[in-house]
Amino acid sequence: MPFFKKKTAKLSPEELLLTEQENKKRHEQQRLTTLQSWTVLPENHVLVHTFELNESPFCRQVAASLFNGWDIFSTSLVDLKDIKKFTTQTSRYTGMYHSIALVLEVPRQNILGTFPRDVNFINHAGREYYNPLGAVVRPYELVDCIKSGRGKGKFRCSGGYQQLLTPADLMAQDNSIRKQYSHNEILVIGRPGLNLYAGLTPTQNIRVTKVLGVDKTQFPDYSHIHFDHMKTTEEIGKHVARLNNVPFEML
Repeated sequence: MPFFKKKTAKLSPEELLLTEQENKKRHEQQRLTTLQSWTVLPENHVLVHTFELNESPFCRQVAASLFNGWDIFSTSLVDLKDIKKFTTQTSRYTGMYHSIALVLEVPRQNILGTFPRDVNFINHAGREYYNPLGAVVRPYELVDCIKSGRGKGKFRCSGGYQQLLTPADLMAQDNSIRKQYSHNEILVIGRPGLNLYAGLTPTQNIRVTKVLGVDKTQFPDYSHIHFDHMKTTEEIGKHVARLNNVPFEML
């Protein structure tokens, strides 16, 4: 007896449109729920943007005034309990890319993507020389990078850069793949007034609440810094904290 495959009933154009709208609504609701989890971070967790010594505009300008002119930049979610005090070791895990960290207060609607590892996002895509203050010379490059997942060099982020995890899920995945100098990457929109998510207010200004100094090695090599400049993480961190009128802590 021949086997006849049961035909699937075709949906009408109206039914297809309705299904698409329902799926889109479900997806948007899921994103809003995930973003809501970023409103209050877990205990001892901080969202940071890091920079290296005095090679940064953060040593000369208030951080908030820089952030509100940036399109998208990279941050990391760090559990401060994971940063151990130096003992006899010459190096330690910090979860941070550089030695000085600006602790940020980021509105949930400013978060574009969350990843448990470094995803090599081109922070200032489309701007001249990839400088945050450079003129926009490739108007569609930033959107293309976000949608296609094209990162630095030959890196490709599967699924694009607009992907969201809750802090708990992010840190669980981070812990499972963590290495000595690894860090996760949270993409944040700096410019206020952009409407990214339906149902949420536009992006807002980002605040700096604290500055941290987090050397990765017990005896950092500062020999490459010119003698006229501040030399240590602590000196520069304190200077940046005074500039932003926030506390400083050396970890």
